[in-house]
Amino acid sequence: MSLFEKSSTHNRNSRGSFKLFSESVKIGILYSWEDNQKEKSIREFVASIGNEKSVSFLCFNPIKKIQPATENPTFSKADFNFFGKMQSQAALSFIEEPFDYLFHLDFEINPLIKPILTKSKANWKVGCHSDDGEGIYDLMIKINKSAGLKNLSDQMLIYVNALK
Repeated sequence: MSLFEKSSTHNRNSRGSFKLFSESVKIGILYSWEDNQKEKSIREFVASIGNEKSVSFLCFNPIKKIQPATENPTFSKADFNFFGKMQSQAALSFIEEPFDYLFHLDFEINPLIKPILTKSKANWKVGCHSDDGEGIYDLMIKINKSAGLKNLSDQMLIYVNALK
């Protein structure tokens, strides 16, 4: 995967069929490291999903001088080679995972996260509404950043559970 590759965004023919969230099994969580409070909010979000689902994580570390205080797999700018090709095995594996739902738990799309979102094999991608999210997400939640991550993740669950 390269940052400079042309990527297809919405190719429904290559994805699996729609699955109700209540019937989903594999969930992906993609997010950027900020602080311990965000990490706590993500753990609470995962707890609200339920124990019957298999949840995989990928955390983007925007500050390469600091090692995030997370047990989840991470990647950073250092994991891209000179040509923009991803070198992180954790990120490459995450992209190939056929999640039923992939939740992007950031308010904005970081340019280094965007290729992971666009190339992900997830059946449904859910994120915060933005112009950059057009053509990437299947479901976008419009919410102010000031509402906080807890409200964003709560709204995501409300809407994915309402899908029929």
